[in-house]
Amino acid sequence: MKAPKLLLVALRIDITGDGASIYAMNNALAFAVHAQVDIVTLQAPKTDRGQALLKDAGCVVTEVVEELRDKHQERLRLLKRGHNIFHESVHLHQTVLRMLGKRHYDVIVLELYSTYLSDTIKEVAPDAKILLLQHNYEYANHLEYIKYRIANPIKKLLYQAANYRYQSIEHHYVKNADAVIAISERDRALFSGIRGDQEVYVIAPAVTYACQKLSHSANCYNLLFLGMMDWYPNIAGVSQFIQEVFQPLLAGGKNYHLYIVGKNPVKEILDYQSEHITVTGEVADIDQYIQLSDLLVVPNTLGGGVKIKVMEGIQKSIPLLISRESTVGYEGIVDFFTVDQLSDFKKRIQAYPQELAGYQEALTRAQEAIATRVRTNAAVVEQLLSKIHHRLPLKYSVS
Repeated sequence: MKAPKLLLVALRIDITGDGASIYAMNNALAFAVHAQVDIVTLQAPKTDRGQALLKDAGCVVTEVVEELRDKHQERLRLLKRGHNIFHESVHLHQTVLRMLGKRHYDVIVLELYSTYLSDTIKEVAPDAKILLLQHNYEYANHLEYIKYRIANPIKKLLYQAANYRYQSIEHHYVKNADAVIAISERDRALFSGIRGDQEVYVIAPAVTYACQKLSHSANCYNLLFLGMMDWYPNIAGVSQFIQEVFQPLLAGGKNYHLYIVGKNPVKEILDYQSEHITVTGEVADIDQYIQLSDLLVVPNTLGGGVKIKVMEGIQKSIPLLISRESTVGYEGIVDFFTVDQLSDFKKRIQAYPQELAGYQEALTRAQEAIATRVRTNAAVVEQLLSKIHHRLPLKYSVS
């Protein structure tokens, strides 16, 4: 079979940064095993490693300079759709149209932010299959945001009304794509239920990273949290961890330090900056903090966006502790690192010296599982593209 031509429209793409950037890289590399991949993005890789990975995979990247966003137009779009996830860029739209005019694509992969291009694509390239990369179920995420971050009752009602309107839009795009790419089996079942069919495929997080922790300390005093610090699950997770785990650890007289690494920290996170807590904001390279730290903590109990950071931590070989709510997609892989309640973080951190060998063995097993995912992702892509080539139903069947 001749390699199909595929166009991926990504908001951001790189080997590091936020989950959306890394998951876009993850999928570009998976598709590139069996397809000729062109990428249009509003933010091309900034890292040398990210650029090299795409170049070596044969991907051609076109970066679009987004026009200045009109705040009035953004408010109108928010009122219309109930959510600000969509990035309606005229420059992006024009670039995609130009590329569709120059080259025939068998497959066009959109993220939720760019699904507004679907109707135009179907008019210009009616034979192309449209796949939707559904990194999260944004409607559910926004419900949690309203519940936990909006205190004003009137404002809460307005947000709920807007989110209800948005739900129908997200479901429309999920249903109307030729197939959906999900990040885990649980997400696959969710989107299959919305679609009413089985044309949902799992491409799990499995980007290859170099090991950054060549050795592990016998003690556990330097703790690390990674993530965008304007996102409500990270804000809630860090705040609860500091109040219920970190401060009691300090009260025990030990010299613990917590590094909170991630862009856009909100004021309530910045206020934690102190002798024992470092809030870095955005950093060019998180690996220096992985090398500096003894343990990566993932205390989040809300949201669905930590799957990428768990994968990254495992491959870079830093021991982890993860709340059970954040282990979706890693069942059977991160059992040793899983804690059932917040108080267990404190117990496991204090017991770290006695459990170090267990952490090291669990990391080795988890890394082997991630390596298997790379092969499984390639098999999923091969099956999907073969069905598109032969114009067969896209029913998911790879286990």
